[in-house]
Amino acid sequence: MFAAREDQKRPQEYRKESGNETIGVRGRENAPGSEKTVRAFWRIRVTEGESARTMSEIVDLHTHILPGMDDGSKSAEMSLEMLRALAQAGVTTVCGTSHYYANQNDTAHFCARRERAVEALRAAMPAGETLPRVLPAAEVAYFPHMEEHRLERLCVEHTRTLLLEMPFAEWTDLQAETVATLALDQKFRVILVHPERFCFSKGNRRKLERLVELPIGLQVNAASLMRWRTRKLSLELLELTDLPLLGSDCHNTTTRPPNLKGGRDIVQRKLGEAFLAQMDENAQRITAPCLAEV
Repeated sequence: MFAAREDQKRPQEYRKESGNETIGVRGRENAPGSEKTVRAFWRIRVTEGESARTMSEIVDLHTHILPGMDDGSKSAEMSLEMLRALAQAGVTTVCGTSHYYANQNDTAHFCARRERAVEALRAAMPAGETLPRVLPAAEVAYFPHMEEHRLERLCVEHTRTLLLEMPFAEWTDLQAETVATLALDQKFRVILVHPERFCFSKGNRRKLERLVELPIGLQVNAASLMRWRTRKLSLELLELTDLPLLGSDCHNTTTRPPNLKGGRDIVQRKLGEAFLAQMDENAQRITAPCLAEV
């Protein structure tokens, strides 16, 4: 499998300061007054001039809310219903991670369709109604030689955060190498979406345990935490990674509705309030515009 070069191995602590910006802190932190340990992947204090982002923000990192893009929302009206449900749950930022399949769309065509979907949704938003902001993004399905393509436009808007869906099959060493290349050589903030779906074999679980040695994140679906049969594995994966994240993966208002709050409640109950707060901070940092590289 892959092996990190000596200069690529993850430092336990690093720090860089420039003007009003600070990047750094890697390792574990003990929450005050708590015995639980919270992992901190990176922290960034945004520079002056950037929009203020408070620690009360809640991000739904994974949704299929953009109308007419995939098997998610079928109309702007359905998207508005989903946004209202998310707002009631306290969500302030939503990533519109429509499916991207390289064998169905080239990047330019996909992004043009996505822009039209975003415009249609924004045009349908009633004036004066407070709804979560929507960030264009993509759930990129793994495809061969993807490291040779320009993937920046598929990242969360104005970041290098790339949400990657691995194959629903036994992973190969080459596929794992691709993830390493994207994270280490091309400096993408790779987030593996719903990894709990891929742990159906010991081989995939072993590769996943190796992959989290890289500077990548794992995004677990809220529904997996809410089902008792998948809860234990989902909690283990959140604790396995240095960058635990949560998403609803909502598609509609009925069979796969926005359910981030249910997943958050499980995390708070099982892993603690400090762990949940760290997850919120992680999500805010990786969706912040102009994410500084470490």
